[in-house]
Amino acid sequence: MKKTDWQYLVDTLLFLCVVGIILIGFLMGLVLPKGPSAPESAKYFLGLHRHQWGNVHFYLSIAFTALVIIHLILSWKWIKSKSRQIFKKGWSSMLILTALASILILALFWAFYPRIPGAYEDYGVRAGAKAKEHNLAKEGVPVHEETIFLEDGTVAIIITGQTTLIQVEKATGIPAKDIAAKLELPAKVSLDESFGRLRKLYPLSIQDVRDTVTEMLKKRTVPVEEKEGYKESQEPQVKSEEEEEHESKLTRGILAEDQSGILITGRMTLFDIQKETGISARKIADQLGLPESTPHNETLGRLRKRHAFSMQDVRDVVADLMKKK
Repeated sequence: MKKTDWQYLVDTLLFLCVVGIILIGFLMGLVLPKGPSAPESAKYFLGLHRHQWGNVHFYLSIAFTALVIIHLILSWKWIKSKSRQIFKKGWSSMLILTALASILILALFWAFYPRIPGAYEDYGVRAGAKAKEHNLAKEGVPVHEETIFLEDGTVAIIITGQTTLIQVEKATGIPAKDIAAKLELPAKVSLDESFGRLRKLYPLSIQDVRDTVTEMLKKRTVPVEEKEGYKESQEPQVKSEEEEEHESKLTRGILAEDQSGILITGRMTLFDIQKETGISARKIADQLGLPESTPHNETLGRLRKRHAFSMQDVRDVVADLMKKK
């Protein structure tokens, strides 16, 4: 192939990359919603989630960068001669300034882009907590730090990746150091570090934390708490088996989202929910609008990547079906 043929091919590929980058940019900026307050089902377009479209955008950007470098190499003689013709002796300095101008443009966008904290309050490290509080407020459940008080007076302990050992201590009364020791964490571990970060440093999962706290709660004798004023009675009482089972489910499941009383996560299958609730897996699949060919032993995390539903949709469907039982 001649040099001009290579230039034509590279320019054609550059055009295709630019069109793809522009279209996906408009799609993510104007069509697909973002943030934890938007339903997951609305973040899909043509079967791909907005994060997947973001990956495509990234791959196109890499291809575009490589093609630009090839384009500059193929056109370097023309660029060099044209720069000398226009800028004379200062042509090399002008090429350097042109390259630096791209960085300057980014700096200008960063400097003058409006900061609107209110518009992004649901983003960042506290986004999950804000979404949780929003859902609880809609359901009329009062939120009090890491605990929620339900209508029957029982307490649900909320343990997520953003929770710390100190917060669990405040919610349960169990010393944070005892929980850390039970989890086999080193003595020097920070009690203010979130479980999300701790599990990246040590071999533990959030479910390990929930199981450990549940086990430690079972071994304790706890006072009866009154719903109004959260007062403690003088005589401690040992919880019944039914209360312990309920507390275990609450500690595991975060009933802020699971009205059914069980923990529903992306690792569960429709068969798992059927075993827990007695509701037919096929009936749950029908309520979610899944095709008949959907395997009931597939995890919900994988199913939601292929079909337009969120984990909250599953929880709502199961809760509704349990009410009708």
